[in-house]
Amino acid sequence: MTPLLILVSVAGIFLLFLILQVWWRYSRRNELAQAVQLTQVDLDAFENLTDPEEETYLRHSLSPAEFRSVQRLRIRVAKMYVAAMSKNASTLASVGQSARNHSDPQVAASGQNLVQQAIRLKVWCVLSATRLNAGLAFPTVLSPSSAIASRYLAVKYMAASLPGKSAA
Repeated sequence: MTPLLILVSVAGIFLLFLILQVWWRYSRRNELAQAVQLTQVDLDAFENLTDPEEETYLRHSLSPAEFRSVQRLRIRVAKMYVAAMSKNASTLASVGQSARNHSDPQVAASGQNLVQQAIRLKVWCVLSATRLNAGLAFPTVLSPSSAIASRYLAVKYMAASLPGKSAA
């Protein structure tokens, strides 16, 4: 009876070990797949938040105190969009970095260009975040700019052209 109990215990421990190994392997793949995914950024909403005409409309429609409150809220939300764009720029730079090492010279050149553009976008994100932070302090003087949205879109499209070529 005792040898049978020991054998069942060892088999159970071995089975548990195998299950943990499979679970760990698949969870690592999911983490790697998620690392390459970009955060969704609603550029239409961002452009609406940073639209000067919308700001003018709000400035004339609301009392000064209400306008400052609403503008600060709009700036905080715009900062969240800029943070997501900045995170995506870092991800796209790493995608471009891996494409730079590709054996196809055209893909490598596209990867190099993507890295450069993603770094420029990252710098624009830092500058935009700085301007937004100043806008929080002075909501009636400084307004957010939507110029970063077109740069983000260009880098995103540039990265979208890489995966088909770099799959080799």
